[in-house]
Amino acid sequence: MAIILASSFNSSKRDKKGVRYPVAIPNTNSFVTNLKKYISNFRLAVFVANNPDTHETTDFYGNGIFKSLEMTGLVFEKTIILDGRNAQKAKRIIEKAGLVILAGGRIRCQLDFFDQIGLRELIKNHKGLVWGASAGAMNLCERVFNFPEEKDEVDDREGEQFFEKGLGFHNEILIPHFDAENETYAGGENLGFDLMKEIIMPLSFGREFVAFDDSSYILLDNDRKYYFGKFHRIADEKITERKPLVSKRG
Repeated sequence: MAIILASSFNSSKRDKKGVRYPVAIPNTNSFVTNLKKYISNFRLAVFVANNPDTHETTDFYGNGIFKSLEMTGLVFEKTIILDGRNAQKAKRIIEKAGLVILAGGRIRCQLDFFDQIGLRELIKNHKGLVWGASAGAMNLCERVFNFPEEKDEVDDREGEQFFEKGLGFHNEILIPHFDAENETYAGGENLGFDLMKEIIMPLSFGREFVAFDDSSYILLDNDRKYYFGKFHRIADEKITERKPLVSKRG
């Protein structure tokens, strides 16, 4: 099994009204090259929902990614969206897939759905490619920073309450959508609080976060991990550049 931990799918853009529309995925940092290399078959691609009950939203994003893959030249015979409507068939669906895509969205909501369908066991010995972006990538790790998205969530938590137990396929705590130039979390302007300064930096005492931008990703290939793009280390309230590397998984 191979796993791609991405910050973003990079499969859409926004029009003048802010509505997303699918685009071909750029081959930045050899991303499309690696998709082609590790997809085991083109018979089936599966998009696993974040929330099993928000069908309209899941269909919009899932079908958008399938269209983007097609525009990129990655054409599958069949595509399936896996959510609450067919969760009981998860094992049969995933075992046939050459590509399993894990949606972005809310951390805890997605982990609950993953637990419901037993996703960890379903992909543990999977022969295809598992591709997670944003929350989907974070939840594949051992420990997950549960992003607060409202001020009330910040007030209700402290310390370890910001973390969740993930699926355990990678041993770093990931921070996607990182804006290195401004040393901030891109897209957090409307949260009502400064996620980087108020939450992430104080939590970095005694632990390390790995932050990366939307063009960067980590590839797990059996016992090795490869870093493509730009990565930064956040520890003890300091941000330092971390050069891409190839290393044994550990």
